[in-house]
Amino acid sequence: MRSSVVVFLLALPQYCDIAVTEIGAVQFSEVQLLDTRRNKLSVLLLDNVELSASSFLVSNVNAHATRYGAFGLYSTGALTLVRGSSLYVRYSSFEGYTHLLYAYRLNVSDHSVFALLNNTMSFGASLLYQHHGLSVSDHSVLRVVGNSGSVSNAMYGDDLWTVQGSSWLDWRDNEVEVGAMLYDTESAFVSIDSSSVVTLTGCKMGSTGLSRPLLLRTETGYRFFAGCLAVAGRLLTTAAELELNGITNVTTVAACGECTKEGDCFAPLTTAVSDCKCQCAAGGHGDVCVPAPVPAGPPPP
Repeated sequence: MRSSVVVFLLALPQYCDIAVTEIGAVQFSEVQLLDTRRNKLSVLLLDNVELSASSFLVSNVNAHATRYGAFGLYSTGALTLVRGSSLYVRYSSFEGYTHLLYAYRLNVSDHSVFALLNNTMSFGASLLYQHHGLSVSDHSVLRVVGNSGSVSNAMYGDDLWTVQGSSWLDWRDNEVEVGAMLYDTESAFVSIDSSSVVTLTGCKMGSTGLSRPLLLRTETGYRFFAGCLAVAGRLLTTAAELELNGITNVTTVAACGECTKEGDCFAPLTTAVSDCKCQCAAGGHGDVCVPAPVPAGPPPP
């Protein structure tokens, strides 16, 4: 398609499955969206979208923007996932875009899953730009795994991320070449409660981008798995090396090639780990036993 935008507005019907897949897009001019009064180059625009007991899949998109300033996926207002909903963006390629995904506000709660998996950007500012707050709560999961690109920052957070209520922030195996993994702002980074988990492992970067702790607020009992990180070509494998690069308050230093139930799976729905494969309890889905069904779609290109 040429200079087109797929738009979804407001609350979508419950129990629906939506898929935007196998698109080849060349975008060279802004599209005027009369209902939203916004002009923007993007493949997909979500305007105050709420998913309830539903799934949304964006997969196998190959998009090219000829003008700088475009967002591959653009979520304005609040993007809300509740009641076991899932939103996956996977196996897609974006060239010429500023951000792979721009999210103004993101709320993932009540056994829901938000995932960016195995996407690429040829160049740009960030893989994920979060502007005004992100919350993962009530047995929910946010995954950013296996993405790569020559970007300035993998994640640009302009406000606090909150992880609470036995939830999991899974940030693994992302590669940003000479860029930074995170952009250090005055108000950003993570607040985690006593029952939740953050995983930061297997990533490659020019720098962490951190000048202060990633975990801004913690409660006793939280778990932070970090390790096997390549920074400017040097592998960080000890707590001291992590701390020198701004990664502090780590509860478990993760070794390369080792897998654990709490660091590599959604632990509440995992019974065990065998040969680095998560074995799911009832209600667990996919390769890491997440709490919502993984949308079916085309295989990797």
